[in-house]
Amino acid sequence: MNPASSKTPRLHQRGFALIVTLSLMILLTVIAVGLLSLSGMTMRSVGQGSAMQVARANARLALFLAIGDLQRQLGPDTRISATADQVPGSDPSESATPKLQRQWAGAYQSWPAALPDAVRPEPTFLQWFVSGDPSKVTSKEFAETSIGSDSKNSVEIVSSGCVGPDGDPVRVPLLSHDVGSGNKGRFGWWVSDLGTKALIAPSKQVPTEIAETRADQQSAPGINLKAANRGEVRPFATLDPTNPLLANVISFHTSAHLADKPENIRGFFHDFTAQSRGLLTNVRAGGFRKDLSMELERPVGGQPSAAGTALYKVNGESGINLQELWVYYNLHKELRRTGSQTFSTGGSMSSGSSYLQLESSPTACLSDDEFHIKQPAVISYQMVLSYQTRVVNGANRLHLVVDPIVTFWNPLDVPVVVPAGLVMTVKFWSVPYDLTLTKNGSIQDCPVAAVNKGDLNFLSLEMGGLERIVMKPGEVLKMSQSGSTLAKSSVPEIHSLAGKKGFNFGSGVAYPILTRSGANIDVNSGDTLIYSKAVPNNLTDGATSRDGNVLSGGQSHSRHYALFHQELYLGKDRKAIGDSVGIGGAYLDWDFGNKRLAPGATRAETEAGTKPTGDRYYANQRGDVFKSFTDGRKIPTTGAKMPFMLLSFCAKTEAGSLLGTRTMSRFNPKALHVDFYDFQSAGSNAEREWLPFEFAVEPMNGWRGATSTLDEDPSGRGYFGGGMDAANGTNFVVTHSVPREPIVSLAAFQHSFANGFEIQKPKNGYAALNSREPLLPQISHAIGNSMACPIISSNRTQGTLPGGRPMADHSYLANQGLWDDWFLSGIAPQTNGFARSRNQKTVASEFFSGTGKLPVTAYTVDLRGETSDKLLSTYFSGSSPSSAATRNIASFIRVDGMFNVNSTSVEAWKSLLSGRRERPLSVRDANGKESIRTGEPDTPVSGLVAPLDRIAKGDGSVDITDDSQWVGRRTLDEAEIDSLARAIVKEVRKRGPFLSLADFINRRVGTDRELARSGAIQSALDSDDVPINEAYRSGSRATSGGRSFVFKEAETGPLAQGIPGIVKQADILTPIAPLLSARSDSFLIRCYGDKTDASGKVIARATCEAVVQRSPHFVDSTDAAEKTYASISATNKTFGRRFEIVSFRWLADSET
Repeated sequence: MNPASSKTPRLHQRGFALIVTLSLMILLTVIAVGLLSLSGMTMRSVGQGSAMQVARANARLALFLAIGDLQRQLGPDTRISATADQVPGSDPSESATPKLQRQWAGAYQSWPAALPDAVRPEPTFLQWFVSGDPSKVTSKEFAETSIGSDSKNSVEIVSSGCVGPDGDPVRVPLLSHDVGSGNKGRFGWWVSDLGTKALIAPSKQVPTEIAETRADQQSAPGINLKAANRGEVRPFATLDPTNPLLANVISFHTSAHLADKPENIRGFFHDFTAQSRGLLTNVRAGGFRKDLSMELERPVGGQPSAAGTALYKVNGESGINLQELWVYYNLHKELRRTGSQTFSTGGSMSSGSSYLQLESSPTACLSDDEFHIKQPAVISYQMVLSYQTRVVNGANRLHLVVDPIVTFWNPLDVPVVVPAGLVMTVKFWSVPYDLTLTKNGSIQDCPVAAVNKGDLNFLSLEMGGLERIVMKPGEVLKMSQSGSTLAKSSVPEIHSLAGKKGFNFGSGVAYPILTRSGANIDVNSGDTLIYSKAVPNNLTDGATSRDGNVLSGGQSHSRHYALFHQELYLGKDRKAIGDSVGIGGAYLDWDFGNKRLAPGATRAETEAGTKPTGDRYYANQRGDVFKSFTDGRKIPTTGAKMPFMLLSFCAKTEAGSLLGTRTMSRFNPKALHVDFYDFQSAGSNAEREWLPFEFAVEPMNGWRGATSTLDEDPSGRGYFGGGMDAANGTNFVVTHSVPREPIVSLAAFQHSFANGFEIQKPKNGYAALNSREPLLPQISHAIGNSMACPIISSNRTQGTLPGGRPMADHSYLANQGLWDDWFLSGIAPQTNGFARSRNQKTVASEFFSGTGKLPVTAYTVDLRGETSDKLLSTYFSGSSPSSAATRNIASFIRVDGMFNVNSTSVEAWKSLLSGRRERPLSVRDANGKESIRTGEPDTPVSGLVAPLDRIAKGDGSVDITDDSQWVGRRTLDEAEIDSLARAIVKEVRKRGPFLSLADFINRRVGTDRELARSGAIQSALDSDDVPINEAYRSGSRATSGGRSFVFKEAETGPLAQGIPGIVKQADILTPIAPLLSARSDSFLIRCYGDKTDASGKVIARATCEAVVQRSPHFVDSTDAAEKTYASISATNKTFGRRFEIVSFRWLADSET
């Protein structure tokens, strides 16, 4: 053996790197005039030398030919690579490619840059990187047909002795040429795609500080070799992933020194490597990816605009945009950690806990970019209607009593605080029902709207004044009126009621009931009063000259109206009585329902509605929801309160969903506005099935236990998740995380609430006309996830809802716009919670100089001949990054162990997926106090940033009331990781090759509904072969698909998709995303050469190996590495970035 190898070079080290530019140009010229003829003459000229010299010369020739092929086909950025093992058999768990050819590497054209909704092209195959007839190696089918085992025209270049009895040997065709005297020289080569293998290297050191632990959950700390096994063979079962000796492994074969037995590594030759590095290039557009860390560190005032940075548009309206991501990325700066806070339901916040707090007043909130994330969400607006007689001016008069109930929810993993003096108000509006009463046998027709003709706004409930709203992570808080019943006949001037926690069912507001003619109903001794029925009518909360109906003499509210609605305000419910900002509400048939508010627009008080007359509807036209009730009870005449109806706008829950469709996945808690535009048109329940809220009218025959949605616990908490009742629900549900420091994984943006919001700050305007609205439909975790939208056909990514409203497959379109174009360098401030506080410029300076590391330690600097000081001055203006930093920083970063998602190595995937096995994680207690959890034997799932420290189950059966699934965390054991890796490989074979990174992340848009349902990892998680989420995929925990959906298969699966107990694709992606690519930049080339005599007998043979890596530098060095790809020279468009040889060695016969 004559080893001359080196570990992958770092910083300025090049080993004995061979820059191939000149050689390549000469080589291509030689090929043009007949390379083999010239080579034959060369060999004859050395005929007097030894046969071994000839053999080695042939092997070297093979090396240069292989490098030439790589340069031509994979030098350009816009290429992807995959092995022939990717070709699926009838069972995708096995490849259809002949065993000896499965490890051939090939190149394809990438998916060209285009609009996000562009159709994926069919893969364009370029070449297999093996020796052979040039007309054959450029055909994809060449690898799929056996080349045979005749040693005269092929060679087993990787033998079973190298890969073990169960491994994949490699055979390639041989080329030959005459070297004189009847002797021949033969040569062949094989290129191994190192990017499809896991990198053998020490994992990142185990963090001890909490901020570094949280970063570790996102930053690909390394692979876990312990996971590697072939049957009972586990060569690295006891190897600590952080063992520094791993840094001494300079080739796969030298890893034998760390194995239990050296021979046990043989079966993993195609799974692991010690020499893989990659570039952060954009395979679709070419050039380097842009750095979101630099882009989103822009200060207030310099943040991206919504319209200018939309990742996609639908019918001219902006979808998810960088402004939304900027708000979320910088949310950590809004966290408070000082001050003593007492929770509404009891207990105090622990000292030093992180929490979010609203600004001190509605006016102050108008300047707060993060406002919508800070405030609690309303998950139910409810009104209980009751009968009660009250004495008014000596008469025992029948009243309608309205009990308002509002349920708040904090979906975050940190507490939320509404400061003292700030209230949240809900304005309740009239009910479209006629009540039929019988008094002594005489029928009385009493429209509910008649009780308050002057203002169809019944009442307003102010919350946070009597008792502050301070909510624990995930807490559900029920609020209702305090004190005794307020009779409007006695105090008509009072409009707003003070609320407090819990359901105070003895309270309410009493209005005298009036008949349609305006008469009171007074009850004398001996009278009998019967409640006969309630029937929906055609009255609305206002009217215009062309739409809507009000009682004669009633106020029209012609400036805006809905069939029925409740409005949400910060502060008072109207500016006339105090500081007030309308921020949302729940509506049926809203006057502006067909047109989303534009970012720069404001709806004025007198502005006419825009909803077309033909699209309006009335309660008596929607009998399935506005039901008629018959009763027959006697109404007490002694002042006792008799409830008879409950009207509710409620967020869907798993057991409580009326139509059995998904709950959390289409509920964005920061979309404070929801409108039922058509509610139930042409007999279809489609809108009711896909909207996250449900509207219901229920009869009531009593108080406690009469309707489960009013349940509360003794502390005043409500229920959510499984149900809004105590039997199915829970008091705490956490679905989203707040970043405590700058995030470093694209998949962590799943928690950003991004939904195509074009407005971040609340708007100051009339009533709630200017609340922000999402681009429909709502979505809970868009980025990094891949579930199809069931109301959009499987072969589309956007569409139009009734009223011309645009709708988008947010996950698909956002992923398409992010995953190939952007990355996060992690060059960001490191302040609270880190071992050493550093500002952004210091982090950059230490990274450039090699004295400090980034959170993703696999990101290493390549100065490309520049000095660290020069880079710092070029890309920072003062302490802030320049716009050029966003564009160019990636060109100075190499990625150790960049992983090609086209990999079909189960062992590589296992080692990658279990990279965080036994590593610490951030957890919290019920009040939000965080700590570091150590001693975890399995692989913690990177779902929530700080889950409650309770492990949720995913297999077997999980009771719907088990709170760990709603607030806790998941771990994956070795068997679950193994099953997931195998399922991912099956998806790679079914879907591959992936032509871009987004192509891997996303579902496959098209008519194949299985592939169109979800992306590769999500489909793997949903596989019957993977037990990770099996408890939620069947029985009452699952949905079989909405009846009205055009893509019903997209709706199948867990009802509560989106909760922490159900592992999502983005949870799996979060720790590994920084390493992923759709191509490889590192390759091992094994080359064979021999000399045969006239009879064909081999008289000498030689085999060499070289590792080549693609550098940032273009072949034509007149173009800088960071130059815009569209403007590079024709030479560079053809040959791309140059490959460099970073190691070379001759192999002993025993190695081949």
